[in-house]
This record gives sequence, C-alpha cells and structure tokens, in this order.
Amino acid sequence: MNGKDSKFLKSAFTLAFAGVIVKVIGALYRIPLYSILGSEGMGLYQYAYPVYAIMLTVSSAGLNVAISKAVAERWVLGRRKAASKVFRVSLVLMAVLGFAGFVAMFSMSGWIAANMARDSRAAISIAAISPALFMAAVLSALRGWFQGIEEMSVPAISQVLEQFGRLLTMYSLGVMLLPRGIEYAAAGATFGAVVGAFGGVVYTAIAYFRRTREWDLDNDGTDEPWGSVAREIIFTAIPISLASAVFGITEIIDLGLVPGRLQSTGLSPEEATRLFGQLTGGAFPLLNIPTIFTGALQMALVPSISGAAKLRDRESIVRRIRKALAITVALALPAAMGIYVLADPIPALLFQDWGIGRVLRPLAPGVFFLALQQVTAGILHGLGRMKVPLMNLTWAALTKAILTYVLVGNPSFGVVGASIATSVHFGVAALLNLLAIKREIGDVLDGPAMLKISLSTAIMSVVAGFTYGRMQTSIGWGPATIAAIVAGIIAYGILVFATGAVTFEDLQSLPLIGSLFRNRKKD
Repeated sequence: MNGKDSKFLKSAFTLAFAGVIVKVIGALYRIPLYSILGSEGMGLYQYAYPVYAIMLTVSSAGLNVAISKAVAERWVLGRRKAASKVFRVSLVLMAVLGFAGFVAMFSMSGWIAANMARDSRAAISIAAISPALFMAAVLSALRGWFQGIEEMSVPAISQVLEQFGRLLTMYSLGVMLLPRGIEYAAAGATFGAVVGAFGGVVYTAIAYFRRTREWDLDNDGTDEPWGSVAREIIFTAIPISLASAVFGITEIIDLGLVPGRLQSTGLSPEEATRLFGQLTGGAFPLLNIPTIFTGALQMALVPSISGAAKLRDRESIVRRIRKALAITVALALPAAMGIYVLADPIPALLFQDWGIGRVLRPLAPGVFFLALQQVTAGILHGLGRMKVPLMNLTWAALTKAILTYVLVGNPSFGVVGASIATSVHFGVAALLNLLAIKREIGDVLDGPAMLKISLSTAIMSVVAGFTYGRMQTSIGWGPATIAAIVAGIIAYGILVFATGAVTFEDLQSLPLIGSLFRNRKKD
C-alpha cells in the first residue's frame, strides 16, 4: 500500500473505533435511564425517537456523503478555495433544512403525540428533541468537510463527545425534572440529544477554525456559483437519502406482512406478535454487528475513491476497492459463521430466549450480505454512480416482499421465512452492486485473499463449535458460549495473520495501537 491507501484504511479504522465506543454507550445507557424513568417514562422517551430518526435521515443522511464527495473531488486537485465554497454552501443548505425540520417537528409535536403516539404527554418529549434536528444538520456539514479531506479524527472525536454530552444531560435532567412529573423527566432525557449535538458542533467548529490558515483555503483563483454547487450537492444527496429510507421501508415490509401472514397460518394474534418480537427484537439487532465497522468503511471509501477518480488514477481505485472488499469479507464472514454456529446459545445468553435461535440461523448469511451491500454502495457512490445502489436496493426490497409473503404464509416456514427473505434481500442488493462495480472497473476481487479468509473462517467455525460442544456439559452452556466465542476469535486471528490475509501494514492503520506494530516492524 502507498501512503494514501494507508490513510484511507486509518480513516476507516478511526471512525470504526469511535463507532464502537458510541455503540457500547448507546447499548448500556438504557439500563440506568430505565431505573430513573421506569417503564412508563421510557415509553414516553421512546415515542419521540422514531419521528426524529426519520426526519434526521431525510435532512442529513445523503447530504453528509454528498458534501464529503464534492469536497474530496476539489481537494485532491488542489482547488482548496473551491472545496471551501462547497463546504460553505453545504453548511447553509444543512442549516436551512435542519431549521425547517426543527420548526416542523416542534409545531407538530401535539398532533404527533395525539395521533401517532396516542398519548398527549409525549408532546413535551417530541418538542424537546426537535432542536436536535438543527444541531445535527450543522454537525453533519462540519463532519462532511473533514471526511472530504480525509481527516477522520475530528469526526470520530465529535461522535464520542456528542454521545457523552447526551448521556450526562439525559441523566441529570431526568433526575432533576422527575419531581415535576414523568413526562417532564422523559422530555429532559430526550433533550440530551440537543446538548450532545451542540457539543459536537462546538468541538468540530473550533477544530475547523483552528486549521483554516494551515489549509490555505484561498490558494487558487477559481470560484463556482452558489447555485451550481447547491445543485450538485442536492442531486448527489437525493438518491443516497432515498437509499437510506429503503432500509426503513424493509422494516415496514416486515411489519405489514409478517404478523398477518403468521395469523393466516392459524396462529393467534398473541403468538404472531411473540414470534415477530423474536425476529425484530432478538434476531435483527445481531444482524447489525459488522455494520459498526462497515459503516465507517463506507464513509471513508466515498472521499477516497472520489478523489482518485477525479485524478483518473484507476490503479489506486482498484487497489482501494480490493482492500476494502477484502477487509469487509475478513470481518463479516467470520461474524456470519459465528452467528450461524452459535445461533441458539448467543441470543439465549443475551435475551434469555432459546426460541430466537430458530429465526437467527437463516438470518446469518444476511450478516455477511448486509456488510457487503454497505461497502459496495460506498464504492459506487465514490465512483459517482449515485442512483445505482438505490435501484439495486429497490429490486432487492421487491424480492424481499414477495418472498416474505410466500414463505411466512407457508406453515412449513412461518417466521423463519422472514429471516430467509431478509438474507436474500441483502444478498440480491450486494450481488447487483458487485456486478455494477465489475461493469465500471472490471474484476476487483482479490482471489487469494478471499481464499485465505474463507479457509480461516471455516477452521474458526469448527473450533467454536467444538469448544461449545465439549464445554457446555462441564461448565454450563453460558460460560461455554463465551469460551467458544473467545476460542473462535483467537483461532481466526492467528489464522488470518499466519496466512497473510492480514498484514503488518493493515495493523499499522489501527488507531491508538497502530504505532506498536510500526515500532515492531522497525525492530
């Protein structure tokens, strides 16, 4: 790898490292919050988030990628003034959209509470979180700038600071406002999203203004009209935002089809609801395990490939795509196989429900395909093929809807049919993306690396399964599950390093500990 390839990997690892911290905090914060608010307060707290999440996706998801892509294409050519113009136009666009979203959500908080949440007390929580739409939009523009110039440490740190600010505000206001009533305590907790995003904006803005002289943003005489820049950003962002919405549509497909089709097989509404809970509340969260890293890899790929494409550097494009796909397979394939082998004990350990394993095992291939779909979408976005991932996801969603209807309504499959349909859904999207990349660039799969990873994964699966089988009778299934996971991770780590699937150069790109491997190589 050359220096720029190493920088691309380090960017991905840095964002992934921050993503892990944010995910861990996000997974754990509900425990003490539940003790403060109780089940009723948590219900009011949760009523605010679906609407917020949808509006945030529409206003920010695609624009963040569009900004990083447009900035990268100018930055790599040395047109720093033009890159700065893109950022300033984008900041205005994001601020306007974010403010409009804030006003709409705040003014409709009463209607949303009465007609969607069916609890008028939720209006306070919905109103309290609404300013976060404005803060998050501004923060997204600032992060898009740093992602575009491939300096990921600032966005990474801002993510962690945002989560900590949210956490501290959530707990302190929840406790302080509890004497006024549970609805006020819940509103105080939701306001944590506003404070967290504000903290992220402050940190990222300070980092930006401290570096402006160093970047020499007036070093070229070129300029672009605001209108043309705005059109470029908007037309780039729209298909990405719609693609993000497709994921929500797939969840709606399950909501609209699975319970009804289960009942059509003779199950009671209560039993259908229980099985749907196992699918969406137990199995689906495990589907997203690899996306902590692959989401970061997707964000790092867009500016990296966009910059290389602008320079017409096909060799760098192919090299980075191959490395990205190899890393994706190296992370997602063992995760999928580990979930397949330990599909019964893992959810039993996490959720105390052995029934989840039945719907989790056929979902295991979806773990791999979802990660591959994410990264291939990022590659296509970097290549400027913004509409292709959206169209591929649309075809995949149609496939999922048909399969879900047919399989779930068949008593031989039942709810397992929904898992199969979901795996096929992401498999179709990933395959169509790969074919589109091949048409654009040619063959980008690193055959020897894929073979080494597949062999290492196969041996890891045997080690994990053997460990669980031998130890569950002696130490119990719970400790045996943990031992099997640890044994599998160790075995896989040794194998991928021994076969050369992972190299010292890859390890040197890791944040914080990468310097240890650099020093060792020098020795």
